[in-house]
Amino acid sequence: MAALSALLMALALGGCATNNPLGDATTSPADGARIVVGSANFTESEILAEIYAGALRAKGIDATTQTRIGSREVYLQALKDGSIALVPEYTGNLLQYIDSSSPARTAEEIEKALPEAVGPDLAILDPSAATDQDVYVVTKTLADAEGLVSLRDLSDKASDWVLGGPSELEGRPYGPQGLTDVYNVTFKQFKAYNSQAVKIKDLQDDKIQVATFFTTDAALAGDEFVQLADPEMMILPQNVVPLAAASVAQNSTATDAINAVQAALTTSELLALNRSVDTDHRSAADVAAEWLSGKGLG
Repeated sequence: MAALSALLMALALGGCATNNPLGDATTSPADGARIVVGSANFTESEILAEIYAGALRAKGIDATTQTRIGSREVYLQALKDGSIALVPEYTGNLLQYIDSSSPARTAEEIEKALPEAVGPDLAILDPSAATDQDVYVVTKTLADAEGLVSLRDLSDKASDWVLGGPSELEGRPYGPQGLTDVYNVTFKQFKAYNSQAVKIKDLQDDKIQVATFFTTDAALAGDEFVQLADPEMMILPQNVVPLAAASVAQNSTATDAINAVQAALTTSELLALNRSVDTDHRSAADVAAEWLSGKGLG
């Protein structure tokens, strides 16, 4: 009976790809084992994960995705425990998360500091010229009425206003505390959102007055919202960068495939890809495959 129970347990674990999608892939990805590409829980990260996986498959590598894992705290743990082997990241935010005391501020300084900061078990592949910044946004109606151009302009108004953003924003260096420290801006309340659509609706309805977005969000493509300038560079440069298990970085076929994606990617294309999913309601896998085909990478 004990032997049967052990066999059944082994079969269950082997067939449960969502719980441990790599299996023994972390031991020898260079020998053809599966590489699982993860993503954060927002559209662009999911698209990038599908692009990376598609580029790997085009080179004969067994690659799958496990998307919308969660916030940085969650997917970095998944990368460390081997549940995933590769994830799209953003240079400045990643460095601030790993080493909040780093003096690096320019894109070049951040890229130079990251390899040492991530440690020997992880690796940074080529950063892309494509960027996606966190940004504070107000409606154009409010910007015109209150003369809002920069984060500095919030200092004498925010005490009566509500700030909206993802729950993890509260703990980020550029979140509410950063606004207070850098710009002397303190909001009456912070409201956490899991739904982008609900956040946009509340901003439009003046239930919140300021919200965080990404600069490549489809919602910012028109003229309904105004992005507030960050003259003190509280938010660091955010170039797209793949973060990989060290074992994956040792696979030249895999790194060449991912670095080719990085070289081809542009900021304007990120915006178009996001719009295809968020506005046109296409799947991330489909738009990723189309982009790869157009670039000759998939």
